[in-house]
Amino acid sequence: MINKKIARRYTLALWEISKDDNITEQVLLDFKLIRNTIDSSRELLVMLRSPVVNSKKKLAVLTAVFEKRATGLTMKLISVLTEKNRESSLYDISIDFENLVNEKKGIAKAKITTAIDLSDKEKNNLIAKLKEYAGKDLIPAFTVDKEIKGGFIAQVSDTIIDASIKRQLELLKEQFMKGSTALN
Repeated sequence: MINKKIARRYTLALWEISKDDNITEQVLLDFKLIRNTIDSSRELLVMLRSPVVNSKKKLAVLTAVFEKRATGLTMKLISVLTEKNRESSLYDISIDFENLVNEKKGIAKAKITTAIDLSDKEKNNLIAKLKEYAGKDLIPAFTVDKEIKGGFIAQVSDTIIDASIKRQLELLKEQFMKGSTALN
């Protein structure tokens, strides 16, 4: 896995250039294509991470796969990465670029776990509350986990909001164990 500081350096440079050239959305689509291609091809992933395959061969493969479908800027980044023997970081840089673009647009990803499947209306209400809390637009991803008993757990960027019944019961148990809750 790549060092996040290194990925961010490439991402920031790419962001500035793509913004100046007014092709940020195209580069973002390039990176989605790259991630999807790597996700669907174990051989490509293994080749990118292999120290045995030399950089020229890696560049040739990446060029053959992406040159006709990616912008010149993305291809230039691929070339720079292979020159510096950092082609294995391409996937991580693509994720970081998407995160940076979302950050600049005031958008955050939200992973929301509930005990039951919510209706569309309930999902929209929950998203609205989380959006108000975070002060950002959200890209929600819902999952169901019956273990949380009720309520929800949301992760918005680096913040976790645990409003689950399971967590409330754990807190109540801790209070009883400390003896801080008086029984009537």
